[in-house]
Amino acid sequence: MKPLVLVGGGHAHIALLSYAERLKAAGFEITLIDPGSFWYGGLTTQVLAGQLTRTALKLPLRGLCRAHGVHYRADRAIGMDARHRRLWLASGEMLSFDTLSLNVGLEAGLSVATGSHAPPALWSAVDVSALLQLADALAVESRGGALRRVAVVGDGARALEAVAGLTCNTAASSLRISWFVPQMRLLPGAPLALERRIRRQFAARGIEIVAQTSIVEKVDGAICSRDGRRFAADHVVVASPASAARFVHAGRLPAQAEGLYVTRRLQSPSDSRIYAAGACASVLGSEGRYLDSNRQARVLAHNIESGVRRRPFKSVSAGLGVTTVDLGGSAAAWYGRFWWQSRALAARQSRSHAKWLALVERYAPER
Repeated sequence: MKPLVLVGGGHAHIALLSYAERLKAAGFEITLIDPGSFWYGGLTTQVLAGQLTRTALKLPLRGLCRAHGVHYRADRAIGMDARHRRLWLASGEMLSFDTLSLNVGLEAGLSVATGSHAPPALWSAVDVSALLQLADALAVESRGGALRRVAVVGDGARALEAVAGLTCNTAASSLRISWFVPQMRLLPGAPLALERRIRRQFAARGIEIVAQTSIVEKVDGAICSRDGRRFAADHVVVASPASAARFVHAGRLPAQAEGLYVTRRLQSPSDSRIYAAGACASVLGSEGRYLDSNRQARVLAHNIESGVRRRPFKSVSAGLGVTTVDLGGSAAAWYGRFWWQSRALAARQSRSHAKWLALVERYAPER
């Protein structure tokens, strides 16, 4: 049996597990390495609104892997030798692999001034567990009646959904929410008409938008912009562009800050048996385009199998360029210069999320 090692329990690898029997029939022994549980990350708005619990979002990987006949290692990969097909784990063990796939996600953070230990508390917008903790903290703090200052740092869809979620939180009346964007645009690439509408909606909810302000550092009691301005805050949601997890550079394969370079086959251009998917993959020719995790899983399964059966490979195709954001109660989408906003769009999104939530619910009793 050829060892197939999956590093990271991201959305694409979770979807890939449904193809485990097919891969085992092709001669692979599959091992998934991840230090914790899988958290469904498609519901930022609802999480920060306090509408979801850990039970609804946290999927224990051990039970899921056992159900699919996949070995699970609760560990972290820290080193890789692509030439000799070896992988080092934080526990000190070494694994050999024939084929490797990475789905290790992003790392988002903000520089912290030396000696700074006081608030504001920093919360990564790509960490579902952290966002749940923030929602809980806001609920507790609101009972005292004190006004809390919450800053969202960064532009784009993730930041927008974080702001929308905070405005829908039950503690919203005791929150002063500020959104710091590095340029003038809130949603680079979105139609200006849609952005103007969102600005009006957020202004009606009392959101302060601070444009052309790049936040670079956290100090005691405040965050600092690149030009030296300080803004008081109690909590900071960091939604600025994140880098791929550092492990993508472990094997010295072609990579950049955005992730491991892979072709549309999701293969490293320098090693056809090393794959990457999800946010840690920089798919050549698809920069800035959305690649559905289920579609990536299908291509991964097909190409990993084709590598041993000597069959034609498939390529992943980018979506139609439609971007959808949850505004809390309604959703907005755009494609080129066309855009629309409706509750029906939000309902359609909910049906898509329901499939993942059903998977979590199915295996939750295994914890």
